[in-house]
Amino acid sequence: MMILLRRQGLVLATGMALATGTWNCADAGNADEFIETTADAATSPEGTFGDGGTGLDDGPPSVECEEGTKQIYVIGTDKAFYRFYPAELRFERIGSLGCPTTAGTFSMAIDRFGTAFVEFDDGRLYAFDTIRGTCKATAFKPGQTGFNTFGMGFSLNSDDPKDGETLYLAGDALGSLDTKTFDLKLVGSLTYGHTELTSRGNELFGYNISSGVIARLDKNDGKTDLTYRTSAIESHGAFAFAQWGGKFWIFTGRNTSTVTSYSPDTDESEVVLPNTGMLIVGAGSSTCAPTTLPK
Repeated sequence: MMILLRRQGLVLATGMALATGTWNCADAGNADEFIETTADAATSPEGTFGDGGTGLDDGPPSVECEEGTKQIYVIGTDKAFYRFYPAELRFERIGSLGCPTTAGTFSMAIDRFGTAFVEFDDGRLYAFDTIRGTCKATAFKPGQTGFNTFGMGFSLNSDDPKDGETLYLAGDALGSLDTKTFDLKLVGSLTYGHTELTSRGNELFGYNISSGVIARLDKNDGKTDLTYRTSAIESHGAFAFAQWGGKFWIFTGRNTSTVTSYSPDTDESEVVLPNTGMLIVGAGSSTCAPTTLPK
């Protein structure tokens, strides 16, 4: 059973394990809203998405750009999976990852069909089907071309979505990953080192937490051809990064995450959620996400 507790405009759902950390209503403010959904047919009674096998033989979901894929997805250190609605500044808990591993979560990216590729801190990569609620190991081999842990993000191959998309990885360098064979190809070196990745259409961007820089990357060689400077700077800590509505959404923190939005149009950073009540270690918006603010 789900119980909703309302306090100063904050909606907190209990009845299943919540994210690591404590909600701070004073810091979160009235805009913070956290809703936990009840389990559906794809989840176990505990709300955990189970292991659906060891490969991707069932094929990807058949629906491209389903409504849920147009939002931002995040994962926490507690292996909980959430959908984030930027227009409402609201998190919706979908469930807990039941991937067959004891390692911690590290990064993620989501494709146009709702498959989230989740990397764990042992370098292994799992495919979590956000539609069916299953988690499967992929054939990815950690350590390829020196990529042990990395940031991830999909980018369209052209202005036309019919030309497909590519999953890019950012470790000590930029690489691309074939999500059918899981072979990694080295693209080139990165100016700002280890970054998290996101895209805006067919543009690829990397965010570096120590400098607060968002860099647009040349997908042919990894070089930076445009930079933005944000206020989201930490000397160390967890960070994640996604695009929605033409803005960049940055999740940073040590114990719990702060959400900062950055607008390239105005060159302004804004802390929109000072305290999410959880530590976010991965975020992803698919190439279905809007690149301009919906009206």
